[in-house]
Amino acid sequence: MSFECDALVIGGGPSGLITGSLISKKGFKTIVLEEHGEIGRPEQCTGLVSRRIGNIPQSLVLNTVETARFCFEKRCFEVSYPKKMMVIDRRGYDKYLAEKASENMVEIRTRERAIGLKDGRVVTNNGSFYSGKMLIGTDGPNSITSKLVGLKQPENILLTLQCVAKGFFEKDVVELRFESEFSRDAFAWIVPLSNSTARVGLATRGNPLPRMRLLLKKLSLEVVEKPVGDLVRFGVMDKTVARGVVLVGDAACQVKPFSFGGLVYGRICSEIAGNACIKALEENVFEERFLAELYDSRWKKIIGEALNKGFWMRRLFNAMRKIPLSFTFIRILGLDLLAGKILDPDFLE
Repeated sequence: MSFECDALVIGGGPSGLITGSLISKKGFKTIVLEEHGEIGRPEQCTGLVSRRIGNIPQSLVLNTVETARFCFEKRCFEVSYPKKMMVIDRRGYDKYLAEKASENMVEIRTRERAIGLKDGRVVTNNGSFYSGKMLIGTDGPNSITSKLVGLKQPENILLTLQCVAKGFFEKDVVELRFESEFSRDAFAWIVPLSNSTARVGLATRGNPLPRMRLLLKKLSLEVVEKPVGDLVRFGVMDKTVARGVVLVGDAACQVKPFSFGGLVYGRICSEIAGNACIKALEENVFEERFLAELYDSRWKKIIGEALNKGFWMRRLFNAMRKIPLSFTFIRILGLDLLAGKILDPDFLE
């Protein structure tokens, strides 16, 4: 079968749903293709976000935290933020955005995975053909859209594994662990949902499964929901646009290079992408240079410095893990108190 639209979005995650909603709200026919059978599954994100995520139903907020504890074995320091972070229901958040998109007349088609391009049309696994004046790739760190149109993603890749575990937790404290046995080139995390359950996971180079087993064993945690794996890709792409094409969210590596969170950056960039696509459709101009000015240069101007700060933070902690005493010195010198006052968790201030 063949389908035509003004805007074709590949990927039904938050970035795709937000971008699609903005475009459709302006009266342009918008279709979102999602490879999975249900929006919000599989749930691979910790859901730890700042208030910059925007207004969301309070029912989606599972917990709030105000302190991040950075640990290397028994050496730790803590950073507390004036504004609490939220732990949200990621599956529920995606479904909420899908409902909003449907209200804005976005057509969401599940179990449709883009596999190729033929005569300018996107071919899916079901043998359907889709053509849109604008193609928006929001299909994650292994974006097929980027490959189909020749936009090269960075090669910085880490594998992640996360589960929900039962144990004893401080409800308002997120813990990050930097021991090399748990993670190579990143860290492990404990994000509490309550005093008795938490999202526990890690990012690493190489196979994460044996490290995850060791983490759960050493922390005496019991798995409640089986681990779900994913990958993160980070770095700044040279280009996130081509003729009639924009990449958004994880597909554009709009993630924090230190913590790998992408919801806030994705929301910011989705709004820029949506407005750029609306302008292109209104003026019937889809040239790369036009889209680069409206989207590529704008999102890099807004979060580019934040990405640089994230890379700096990543280099700092990679150096610190080689000198475990540094985790103690930061607390002794009072640098943790200073960090809480001057560091923005999204690096946007």
